[in-house]
Amino acid sequence: MRIQREWFRCDDGITRPMLSVTLQAADGSPVRDLFLIDSGADRTVLSAQLLAGLRTTHARPEPGQQLAGIGGQQAYVLVQTSLQFNRDDGVPILLRGEFAAFTDPAATDLSILGRDVLNLFDVILSRPRSQILLLAAPHTYRVEASEER
Repeated sequence: MRIQREWFRCDDGITRPMLSVTLQAADGSPVRDLFLIDSGADRTVLSAQLLAGLRTTHARPEPGQQLAGIGGQQAYVLVQTSLQFNRDDGVPILLRGEFAAFTDPAATDLSILGRDVLNLFDVILSRPRSQILLLAAPHTYRVEASEER
């Protein structure tokens, strides 16, 4: 399986590795969002804006569970949903699960694709080639020396 994308220039002018993901709102309609590919994030987290757009039920985390990052601890809820990616041949891939969602819009304006999802793939982020590759069987990769100097 291969999901191939390019880096995305965000509203702030910075180019980041982003992946378009479709989720399902409470009424069954599709909701699309761009997720920052963050190999340093332990888990995938939906932005507060995306959470509001889904209009779905959510649960509070168990006491003692925290969601923390560079900006410190953030309030969050848990959402049962599915993430849909499209392979480069157009076939949709659906990942169902429980994902965290920020409740404070000031936490971040980006949804984050973390290692709970990324660990399912070989992830290649090439800024010089402006490529993003998420690979799973039967696809693989090989690193070779370039003839260019």
